[in-house]
Amino acid sequence: MQPKKMNTSLFYVVILISLLAMGLTLFFRSGAFAVQQVTVQGLQIIPENQILKLANGIQGQNLLLFDQEALKNKISLHPLVKSVQFQRKLPQTLVIKVTERSAVALVAVTKGVIEVDEQGSFLRRLESWPKTDHPVITGINIADSVGPGQNLSNPSMTEALSMLGQAPPGLVGHIGEVHVNTVQQITLFLDSGVEVRLGQAESWKDKLNALFQLINDKEYKSFQQGVRYIDFTAAKPVIGR
Repeated sequence: MQPKKMNTSLFYVVILISLLAMGLTLFFRSGAFAVQQVTVQGLQIIPENQILKLANGIQGQNLLLFDQEALKNKISLHPLVKSVQFQRKLPQTLVIKVTERSAVALVAVTKGVIEVDEQGSFLRRLESWPKTDHPVITGINIADSVGPGQNLSNPSMTEALSMLGQAPPGLVGHIGEVHVNTVQQITLFLDSGVEVRLGQAESWKDKLNALFQLINDKEYKSFQQGVRYIDFTAAKPVIGR
């Protein structure tokens, strides 16, 4: 008789677990977890209402069960959005954490300038100069038909952005213009007015580090006002006055 009693007890345990699981499922699917509030974090450039507009429709959906991938793809349609993460604050608040794309350079166009990120993506067209300054890339033609979110990369743009990405952070602030010619030779114009001829290179790091050390050298600073150009196309840099 003992095994029969144990089987009966096990049966009741299984039933109890099943009922508990069903109850929890119904509870989590109930309106107790319907999204009622959406907040956005991480914005510096993008107006909050633009992200909330892209997230329109999430209100009322289950906070625990909504399609995260679909909402992420929808918000990522914004040209200034780099990545999106979500945080749930029970019972009914969804936090959207946005990482924005950052401009690293400007491209002069007929009406204003275009901001581009490190991958050459078109971020914004500005009619006036932005508050945060960036090097201006010249020698590149941008079609009037392109718009935010599109990638502007071509061999010249790629080369210019690669060079900027290898520059010491302290040097980038001194670069006013990056000119790229038709064969991807690069010439810099520093904020001091000095022309820097970099030429072509597979890696710019050594030349850029040498340039950064040179313009911070005390001896160079003593006569830099008379310097017209610095030529890095030869084996050793040549300073022209």
